Amino acid sequence: MNQPELRPEDLEARGRLAGVVFHFFVQRLARAVFGAYFRCYTRGRRYLPRTGGVIIAPTHRSNLDTLLVGASAGRPPRYFAKSGLFRGPITTRLLVTMGAFPVRREMVDRSALKAALTVLEADKALVVFPEGERKSGPRISPLLDGVAWLAAKAQVPVVPVAVGGTERAMGIGIRLPRPRTVRIVWGEPVTPPETDERGRVSREALAQFSAELREVLQAMFDSVQQELGIPVWDPDDSE
Repeated sequence: MNQPELRPEDLEARGRLAGVVFHFFVQRLARAVFGAYFRCYTRGRRYLPRTGGVIIAPTHRSNLDTLLVGASAGRPPRYFAKSGLFRGPITTRLLVTMGAFPVRREMVDRSALKAALTVLEADKALVVFPEGERKSGPRISPLLDGVAWLAAKAQVPVVPVAVGGTERAMGIGIRLPRPRTVRIVWGEPVTPPETDERGRVSREALAQFSAELREVLQAMFDSVQQELGIPVWDPDDSE
């Protein structure tokens, strides 16, 4: 299946509608529904800058995470979404209107990276799950370097987010969401890696940033899971 062509300028043009529709209507409805069904509440949202480009980097244990983070944010974010979801003109238009754009996971998708940079350079918020696909269990997986690379190229901060309880509510293999308590904790912004005079960043700097961000996410995830009475990662266990 061919991935639909979506130029960055098209994304920004349609993104203006996303900011109005999602932020003022869908976001508020989602907060009410999630708050009632999952007894969901948010802490630390003040750490998300109100303006300027920023990468939101959440933990990822459920398909609910995208909706929950979007509803929790105080500003309309944009998202990566796997290309397989863009299956027709109606679905594609709906996803784009909500702020999503396609990315092919089986390869380095340069068009998606270009669109992501366009979003950040336009002073928008971009959600990127640094672990990649959904994971299971208490341990934060080694992070992909995409978040570090985008942060360095756009010189924007990264805000870590720990989403606790969603694996119990709708983890891998669970089709319908269960009424389980969910908590969303936003962390302090992390400064992006520095670039050289040519705007480049070394692989070592990207790897170090990813490792440090992983430690931050692990500490936050352990804390919120512990609050919910969910077993946390044991450092004595093997990777």
